[in-house]
Amino acid sequence: MIQSYSLERQFAWLLIAILLPPIVLLVTTGVAFGFDWVNWSTSILLLIVIYTSLLVALYRLVLAPYYSLTSLTEALKMEDYSLRAKSPFTQGIVATLFDELSSLSQSLQINKSRYDQQMFLLYGLIEQLDSPVLILDQKDQLKHANPAVSTLFSVPWQTLKQSPAKSLGLDKRNGLWHLSEDNPFNMTKTWQIRQSEFKENNNNYHLLMLNNITQELQKNEQQAWQNIIRILNHEVRNSLTPISALSQNLLEMPDLTSAQCQKAIKIIDSRSNNLLQFIDSYSDLAKLPLPNYQRFDLVELLQGIASLVQHVTINLSEPLFINADKAQLEQVILNLIKNAHEAQNSNKDLNQSINKYVDIQLFKTAQQVVIKVLDQGCGIANPANLFVPFYTTKAAGSGIGLALSRQIITNHKGELSLINRTDKQGAVAMISFPVDFC
Repeated sequence: MIQSYSLERQFAWLLIAILLPPIVLLVTTGVAFGFDWVNWSTSILLLIVIYTSLLVALYRLVLAPYYSLTSLTEALKMEDYSLRAKSPFTQGIVATLFDELSSLSQSLQINKSRYDQQMFLLYGLIEQLDSPVLILDQKDQLKHANPAVSTLFSVPWQTLKQSPAKSLGLDKRNGLWHLSEDNPFNMTKTWQIRQSEFKENNNNYHLLMLNNITQELQKNEQQAWQNIIRILNHEVRNSLTPISALSQNLLEMPDLTSAQCQKAIKIIDSRSNNLLQFIDSYSDLAKLPLPNYQRFDLVELLQGIASLVQHVTINLSEPLFINADKAQLEQVILNLIKNAHEAQNSNKDLNQSINKYVDIQLFKTAQQVVIKVLDQGCGIANPANLFVPFYTTKAAGSGIGLALSRQIITNHKGELSLINRTDKQGAVAMISFPVDFC
């Protein structure tokens, strides 16, 4: 095994090895020619002085540049790019090495200057933002913030410097920052965190921006109320207008026959019942119970639905157990199958004697469980209003089925979507659950 020595040690041994042969030669010559002791010792001493001077000069000549290079690299490591080492040579490999390091130092100095300018702009921008911004260091402690943080905590943010993130109401889970449940301002439901990372002086920092979404929530809530009022106004007017007209006719035409009065009263009763059904539908949507979770075989449930409903094809193999509300999920799937049949019946171009089956597909990925209901109807003409309550394109539709189905799936932490098919005419309804439900 080859032992590694320092360059200095190896060079010193090499110089000693160079010095020994002349001394041995001188001693041998002196003995052979019978030099007297004075002449012989004087010659040896003179030779030693000359060789030693030459070897010391050679040692310094070879190793001195390395010490200069060491000082330069130490300065680069400390991000001090102002130091310049001058080469003792004007040509050769050493001069080239010094020039390259000087060029590298100059390039690093330019990059650092650009980076410092960028960081200056970043911190300046943070200072101007109205949203609270916090910068956490690699120890998850507060390093910097903006005046909005001082306003939020009602104290200068400098007094919070070096505070751990937990004391600021922040919690890190799975590499992402969240507002902890016990944050000092109960901001969990009305604030969101946007986060990113950057590096400064070889240290990683987390930049967190807190966004108050209260106004956005209020805007969405106001929009929802406006939609509800618009729908209620439309439906109630549709029912009350003919009732009011018929009532006015009954009051202004006392000579109506009994049959005419009975007919008018039946119309009034029918419209009143329709209005009550409309209000009951709204009540069903608003009072939907939370899921009653139980473990069951999803394949068995789909097979049971396929045997109950005609014209449904389903290709399933091994069991797939999930935790969900069996009754609610069955209601959703039945509603989607019903919609698929109605869509196919409205497609006049579809050969009903051959292509009249609704296809149900089930599969599991690494992240989710997916149920697809595919039809061959006319497709979706207005996807933006699909899940708007009481919006419908069907002559006898209530417009509540899809809204109720989506609410059920949302309560299961899943998603319900409807899109047009890409392989052929028709639509596909897709239910997806997190794989945690298995």
